[in-house]
Amino acid sequence: MYDVIIVGAGPGGATAAYVLGEAGQRVLVLEKETLPRYKACGGGVSARLLAETFPFSFEPVIETRIKAVTYTLDGNTVAVPVPEHGVQTVMRDRFDAHILSHARAEVRQGVAVHKVTEAGDRVLVETAEGETFAARYLIGADGANSVVARSLKLRRGKTTAAAIEAEVPASPEVVRRFGEALWFIFGDVRMGYAWIFPKADHLSVGIAALHPAHGELQAALARVAARYGVSLDCVQLRGHPIPIYTRREPIAAARALLVGDAAGLADPFTGEGIRLAIKSGRLAAQAILSGHPEQYPALIHQDIGVCHTFGLGLAWLFYHFPRLCFALGAPNPFITRAFADMLADRADYPLIILQIVGSLPIYLLTEGIAALAGWLGGSERREKVRSLVYTGAGK
Repeated sequence: MYDVIIVGAGPGGATAAYVLGEAGQRVLVLEKETLPRYKACGGGVSARLLAETFPFSFEPVIETRIKAVTYTLDGNTVAVPVPEHGVQTVMRDRFDAHILSHARAEVRQGVAVHKVTEAGDRVLVETAEGETFAARYLIGADGANSVVARSLKLRRGKTTAAAIEAEVPASPEVVRRFGEALWFIFGDVRMGYAWIFPKADHLSVGIAALHPAHGELQAALARVAARYGVSLDCVQLRGHPIPIYTRREPIAAARALLVGDAAGLADPFTGEGIRLAIKSGRLAAQAILSGHPEQYPALIHQDIGVCHTFGLGLAWLFYHFPRLCFALGAPNPFITRAFADMLADRADYPLIILQIVGSLPIYLLTEGIAALAGWLGGSERREKVRSLVYTGAGK
């Protein structure tokens, strides 16, 4: 019998396997695909999170080191610098396999799980091929349509967004045109956004939204691609669900814990999931190692859920009133920097809300003084006032 069986070898499952293996646990990872396998994903990940979680280098799988985040809506664009070693892009096939290659675990690929049951002091995992494996504990890291969650009747009231994405071959000139920046493009789809993320020799181009109409995402992505001169000819569009965190839900049974998308932990504003898969995978492993797996839901709520409740409020406000929020927030460097810091895992939603509320008096006062300086001394003096305040605020 194994100590822990992990279903799914994505970032959450691979992280849990690594942490448990380093602690001497006997771990079995069951992955339905053969690694490395393609996963539709923008692939932005915090360098800080990787450094805090893993002692090994990710240099072999880094595609691009990001230097800026660009927000755009209706042709209005704001570019915000990202701290050095803040964010980088990866391809999920190589990234997931890289983490798993460092895990001291038995890995069985091409094995689909059919059913999971709890039986006293163990968990039984039945595969589609008829094999049965047993372990003291189970971690479900098998994505938004989790078999583990369905078998154990966990996370039943889920809210799911939809996304489509393509990896678009591009010349070095086209890749350079987007710079070393993550592009977030708003206004082309209701309750969502499009993105263009640079990779080493291509672009990740996609769009996501909550409850889109039939064909809405495809039409919106075609408009975005045409506007930015990106050809979608001869590329394969891949769709995938994004389980959006909306409330505290059952994510654990007596001997089974859900992580990542299986636990519905995608970011409520951006839909990003790598960061939260890694965090939840680590927390699940630590809860099992501590001998108190029953504390895992509370740990997730404390570490992730509370922050996401604030994020859900911001997402509701922004996606219902995108143009008003963009007009008020984009010119305010305190706010745009806070969002960029969040992508780098240097800020969270409560801090962003504090930045929004706390920066308004400073922002309004600065803009008032800058306007007066411009009236008295011209545009150069106005911009000098703004630069003095906002550059200092970013230090």
